[in-house]
Amino acid sequence: MNASLAAYAAATLAVIGAAGCEQSKWPQRTPLSPSTATAINEIAAQQNESNDIAASSFNGESWGIGTVPWNSTILPLLSPNGQWIATSTGVPPSQATQLALPNAPVPMDSIVEIWEVLTGRGGIRAQNTISGSIVLTNTADDEGFLIESPQADGSRWIGKIDWRTGDLKWLVQDDRINTMPSLGPGGRLAWCVRTTDETELSLTIRFSDDREFLLPPSNGEWLLPMWSSRGTRLSAWLLGSDNVLSLVSLDGQSPDTLGVNLKQVLIMNGANRWDAIRATANRVAVQGLRPPLLEEVVFYHPIKQRMAVWMPLGINADQVTPLATGSIDAVHDLNGNFLLTMPKGLHWQDIFDLKRIVRVDHVPVYARPTNDPMRPFVLLDPGTHLVRVRGMRPTDPQTRASR
Repeated sequence: MNASLAAYAAATLAVIGAAGCEQSKWPQRTPLSPSTATAINEIAAQQNESNDIAASSFNGESWGIGTVPWNSTILPLLSPNGQWIATSTGVPPSQATQLALPNAPVPMDSIVEIWEVLTGRGGIRAQNTISGSIVLTNTADDEGFLIESPQADGSRWIGKIDWRTGDLKWLVQDDRINTMPSLGPGGRLAWCVRTTDETELSLTIRFSDDREFLLPPSNGEWLLPMWSSRGTRLSAWLLGSDNVLSLVSLDGQSPDTLGVNLKQVLIMNGANRWDAIRATANRVAVQGLRPPLLEEVVFYHPIKQRMAVWMPLGINADQVTPLATGSIDAVHDLNGNFLLTMPKGLHWQDIFDLKRIVRVDHVPVYARPTNDPMRPFVLLDPGTHLVRVRGMRPTDPQTRASR
């Protein structure tokens, strides 16, 4: 696959005529006016810009790996090395279950399957199946991935499943509702929690030394924490009692740093829990991948209806930067630019010049980065009951963004 846009073929009219030939079939041409000449030059400049974009865009090849089943609700989750895929099958969880609402139904018929991507281009094969009351999350590391397990008594546990063996280890197991977990660096863990009598969610952070710190709702509730892949910063959504939805970034190095250099940005008014779910619908929180160039939070903006980037440590920490119109997912390529899932296909966007957007693939696939140099990206193409899986690798020349 070559993702560069082909340069438009310009049809050139040959001017046929001989000086002094009165019988010519071609009428005498009117000289170009200055305005017309300017317009033609602008068209030519646009043509050259298109050629420049094609020459500096993402070029790569892709190949089929296989297909995995899914429940049409939760996208499959990949290990950092791209060797393992966890996919949720069976009956999909209800919206109430996803939001951990009171009296949400317990998903007794859920199944999570683990598939192994074979080396080279050997395809894919089923490895393990885990069934029961489980909900696949969007967070993983080299060892395994997290699941939630709603219990009959209303409580909710958090467990970690080993990629290779399928063994389940409980990380949070008590009589509370524990939900929306995120794996962090050095064994850190963040999740939302409430008792069965409460309605708002608090934020709990477990540090590397197993100490835990709880941030109470404080006139609202905490939702969907996510650890940075650059360091120890942690972002989370804060839904106020006034229905204002904000993003908050904290330093999760230790309990003492949580209030140091705290950043917050307003996202929308008149929000509810589902807006936070929409904002994080396709994100993945996988530890061990290539870190971004800068500290950032990438999310789907529920008002602008496109992907957006917030840089909490940047000079414009009170603003978010919208990406391409219509984008619904975003990951970085090998050089820090964006690969965007859009309705008309996978696109590449220059991080230094956001106007430079090039279509990479005509299919609206979801790109997932890996640490495998032979397969640095895995593409997910979801259908009704199956997800087609492809590998993708940049080819020379690699992406060259204009500085």
